[in-house]
Amino acid sequence: MRVLICAGRHYADTRMSRQVLDAYHRLRPVQVMIHGGNQFLGSDIEEWARELGIDVVRYPPNWQRHGKQAERQRNHFMLTDSRPDVVIALPGGDDTSELVCQAKANGISVLTVES
Repeated sequence: MRVLICAGRHYADTRMSRQVLDAYHRLRPVQVMIHGGNQFLGSDIEEWARELGIDVVRYPPNWQRHGKQAERQRNHFMLTDSRPDVVIALPGGDDTSELVCQAKANGISVLTVES
């Protein structure tokens, strides 16, 4: 399973993210964990994946090239380039919502987690 996890830029609930990932992994083993380099969750997501021997793919936003559109551009590229089987969406803002809509439009399963 290729899982893309996303959240708002300021979302920092590492306990919740681990609970969600643990529960999902028990149901459908994750082989690849994809994320956008969230400053609060990124390292914790990677640590979780590496503890379980899961490959990690990180897509940090390119602020210098895309300016204020960096996250939106990254999200679109991350979704098309990484080819996830499922998107796990933790609470976020407009960019997270847009990524979820794009995933659904492309036939990718989405699991939305409310705070």
